[in-house]
Amino acid sequence: MKGMKRKFFLKRMWNFVVVMLIPALLLVAVTTYMTLVTQMHRMTQDNERGIEAVRSNISLVLDSVLAQNSYMTGMTRTNMVLNKALKRESLAYTDAIYLRSLVSSLNSMTNAYDYVDSVLIYIDGYDRALTSSGLVNLSADDYSGWYSVYSSMSDAERTCIAPVVVNAGKASERRQLVVCARMLTMKGCVAVTLNISHLQEIIAVLRPSDNQHLYLVDGSGRLLAKAGDAGATEELQNLMGKTLSGAGNTAEQEHEFWIKLDDRDCLLNWQSYQNPDFYIVSTIDRAMILEKLGERLMPLLLMAVVALYAIVFLAYVNTKRSFDEINLMLQMFEDAEAGRTIQRPRRKVNDEYDVIMNNILMMFLNNTYLNIQLKEKQYRQQNAELTALQLQINPHFLYNTLQTLDMEARKLNDDGRISAVVGYVSDILKYSLTNPQKSVSLREELDYLKKYVEVQHYRFGDSFIIYYEVDDDVMDAEVFRLMLQPVVENSLLHALRGNERGYMKVRARRIGDKVNLRVIDNGDGMTREELEALRKRIADRNSRSIGLTNLDRRLRLRYPEETGLRICSIKNLGTSVSFCIPYKKYTPDAPQTGKTE
Repeated sequence: MKGMKRKFFLKRMWNFVVVMLIPALLLVAVTTYMTLVTQMHRMTQDNERGIEAVRSNISLVLDSVLAQNSYMTGMTRTNMVLNKALKRESLAYTDAIYLRSLVSSLNSMTNAYDYVDSVLIYIDGYDRALTSSGLVNLSADDYSGWYSVYSSMSDAERTCIAPVVVNAGKASERRQLVVCARMLTMKGCVAVTLNISHLQEIIAVLRPSDNQHLYLVDGSGRLLAKAGDAGATEELQNLMGKTLSGAGNTAEQEHEFWIKLDDRDCLLNWQSYQNPDFYIVSTIDRAMILEKLGERLMPLLLMAVVALYAIVFLAYVNTKRSFDEINLMLQMFEDAEAGRTIQRPRRKVNDEYDVIMNNILMMFLNNTYLNIQLKEKQYRQQNAELTALQLQINPHFLYNTLQTLDMEARKLNDDGRISAVVGYVSDILKYSLTNPQKSVSLREELDYLKKYVEVQHYRFGDSFIIYYEVDDDVMDAEVFRLMLQPVVENSLLHALRGNERGYMKVRARRIGDKVNLRVIDNGDGMTREELEALRKRIADRNSRSIGLTNLDRRLRLRYPEETGLRICSIKNLGTSVSFCIPYKKYTPDAPQTGKTE
């Protein structure tokens, strides 16, 4: 019993798991998938937003540099004043004022952006340059880095960007990012120096997410600046160098792909910046996805744990209650088997166990009555079997007697009619005494029906005429014995009897997989009330009629899927009795089809 109880508990718990926990797990799976898709999309968006923010901020400075370049090359007076100043020639008052306005214009850029150290204008061949602080010598430590970048530019290069170190080894050492742009009509350049430390602070503020790292690299993949706690810079430089040169297969020139930095999976996105040529790179750690996934799944996992505890509790309560009811039912069965009075607790019917117990009580109360009915049925069955055995004696006796009468009629040398009738009756009786479970063909059934009709002609003379309308393809149909005789007899005795001349038709035709048999007469017919009474009499199972009632029962027993006899009648016009049977070709000695009568 304990093993059964444990199995029942596990089964109930599994049912509750299917109902409660599996939907929760499906919700977790759907949430996980949606979170992954959403976060992947968000990572891409964050990369793009970070890159665009850096691009927009740097563009303001670099576009100003290019604007200064256009301004320098487009103004003749600017060129003249600048050349005089760089040659250390004395300037007229108006030229001095104009030069100060140039310095103020350059100084406005350094004041507008914290990460801009200086803006310079230089013409080749001079040892000085005009800066946002005024005229300075190229040998000055604070302004030496940009010139090395400009000197390294090839003649074909119009712009250049490179990192430099100013005041190396000194307390004032700082790293700068130099951007140089050649003048369009003069030999010289406009340069801007960016404080890398301040630039990285600005870029860090522009990040949409703390998990994002931003980098500035040149065309060779060399790191110019970075923002965030960005490690593995050498790995990134090597990867970007291969990617930008087209020598590697990692990215295949895609602007977004997954890489591994410091054993961390990161989504990398890069975009180019032209004039000067450099690249903005953004990476976001996959940990961002896991972090968001954990935030989404934690409440669902807590719900799953609570649901699991609820499942165990419900399974235990359901198992205990069910087995309490089962034990009570077992006790009631034991009392019923022993014949003891069942004591049923008084309560309302609330569940299936109450219904079962009420049924047990009904079985207990009806037990004696059912036993009496069973014994009575057994007695009636035995009595019916004895009666059937006794009735078999009379037909055999009649058959033997008819054989004797036939012989005596032949001795009298009559015209042979009596002998023929006696022979017909003898054949019909022999036909009816043959095993009723053995089927015959419709052809054989019609042959014996015709003998029966000849006997009736001997009795009633020519008061009736019978026609046979039988299709050839149903002559070999399988039927049981004496199927048509009761219907013909009913018409002779009740419909045509007393008429001067009556007509009857026996029709058999095949309709699909059915054989339709019909007997039609032009007798007196019946009123609606008489027809209804006949139908009720045929349907009465207690009726002792051996005519249509007997035939209807045999049809329903043999072919339960059919509906038995169908009787139609109109007063003073006639009556039609029909029925259908399944078509099956008759095979001698074949097993019986349908049910036994």
